[in-house]
Amino acid sequence: DFVNSPVPFIIGMAMNDDDRGISIQSDYRVASAIADGLSVINLSNNSVVLTTQTGIVKLLNGCPTPKPQLSKYQRQLKQLHASSSGLQEFSRFVDHGLSHQELVVIESIRAVIRTYLTGLADHIGSDPDAWQLYGVQKSDDEHFDFYPSFFVDGLKQQFNLLECRLK
Repeated sequence: DFVNSPVPFIIGMAMNDDDRGISIQSDYRVASAIADGLSVINLSNNSVVLTTQTGIVKLLNGCPTPKPQLSKYQRQLKQLHASSSGLQEFSRFVDHGLSHQELVVIESIRAVIRTYLTGLADHIGSDPDAWQLYGVQKSDDEHFDFYPSFFVDGLKQQFNLLECRLK
């Protein structure tokens, strides 16, 4: 029932049976949640099921992403996985850990993602109170109304300034 929660979250579960994961994805509650915004990343069979919520797929496809850098690291991980690797088997990972090369590639992926995400809203990550700029505190001091438009309007202004500078 938590899949219908309005709060964004990431959850995982380990399974020995790939068919069980497929049956979970086919469950009517999960299918309903996928229609309402849930996306599923299945690490057992390396698949992604994106939400079918109206507008989200178009939005996701239009977002700039660090795809070239991540594609390069994905190829490197696949090459490392093909060799004797801690990425192949959990027990091997527990016994031996990852190789230096694997650690470097994974840390590089983390750095690309971190750079991309902090580029979107660096001030929010660097100032713990920055989120307060994007809403209004009600007079009862217990209620805060978040307005995404406050954040988006600032990004639009930055984009317009950049566009003017490039002309």
